[in-house]
Amino acid sequence: MASSAIHAAESFNNPFQNDFVPVESVQELALKKPNEIPQRYIRSEDERPSSTSLPSFLTVPVVDMEKLLLPSENHERKEEMGVLSKACIEWGFFQVVNHGIPHSLIDRIRGVVNEFFSLPLDEKQRYAKRGGDVQGYGNIFVVDEDQKLDWGDLVSLAVMSKKLKNLALWPTTPSDFRNTVERYTSEVERVAQAVLGLFAENLQLESDYFKDKFGEDPLMTMRTNFYPPCLRPDLVLGLSPHSDGDAITLLLQDDQIEGLHVHKNNEWIPIQPIPYAYVVNIGDLMEVMTNGRYKSIEHRAVTNKEKARLSIAMFYHPGLDEEVAPASNLVDEEHPPLYKKFKHQEYIRYYMAKQLNGKKSLADFAKVCE
Repeated sequence: MASSAIHAAESFNNPFQNDFVPVESVQELALKKPNEIPQRYIRSEDERPSSTSLPSFLTVPVVDMEKLLLPSENHERKEEMGVLSKACIEWGFFQVVNHGIPHSLIDRIRGVVNEFFSLPLDEKQRYAKRGGDVQGYGNIFVVDEDQKLDWGDLVSLAVMSKKLKNLALWPTTPSDFRNTVERYTSEVERVAQAVLGLFAENLQLESDYFKDKFGEDPLMTMRTNFYPPCLRPDLVLGLSPHSDGDAITLLLQDDQIEGLHVHKNNEWIPIQPIPYAYVVNIGDLMEVMTNGRYKSIEHRAVTNKEKARLSIAMFYHPGLDEEVAPASNLVDEEHPPLYKKFKHQEYIRYYMAKQLNGKKSLADFAKVCE
């Protein structure tokens, strides 16, 4: 490991600390100047959503969790496990239905997030990022004064991790924000653990393989994304193309407004919203742990001309001090290790210090580790 590029932590050093460039709230910008798009948000021709046709014949696979929880010898379950395996190998993305998270809780998490973004700017700024911490209200991944900006605002919180969870940055308005997030986190982790167990089964690993590798203090972060209406959605992006730096992501889309695109076969494929479904995708760390059997995939968010769009992403990681490496059972003469072993917090630090740019973080980090 090249120490000049990565600061290995002998003792805990918050990997979520970074000197981001502060930028204006896009929500406020859209309210004050709805007919103006600053030049920093306008993308080059090859990056614009309008520059790519969106084929309608490709759709992201849908996985039924109820079928996956049937007895192992059940025919429907075996078929659904095949759907899941194909989704992970060929797409890196799928939607999960019948996951068991109460619709009432999903409605409420959307409600408290919407209520927060409806607050006056000075109230939201009480929870603004401070001291270089990526947690709180504001934007992240802005590391250069000249880089193009995304048309959206966010709140980012560590909702699981004894070392990182910082309640001082959790909004208290609406009054049940914190309680709702806590209950929601517990439900999402249950589904995430079930999905990881299914991954292990399909990969012929021990059933608790990923649970054990995540350790006793796994990390989960929540990022709520608010994309205001944009006069020219064909010129901007809500979120730049990127792969996720975690193991798996569970995303709650806006039920009404399509905006998430997945990059496949050199095309951007829209993921059509399914009410109360979750979009699950493979992150960079899962690509490493599966030795490339499952790959993280580039995705982006686009905006809407008339309506605001809201999404809630839950990023599930191993504990900060856990080591990440290809599973030994997935390494052999025909499948040599594609990645070196590294400590999880080293990759977080590397990932968070860069602007979003496809899968460049994982590719560059792998070179540093050689």
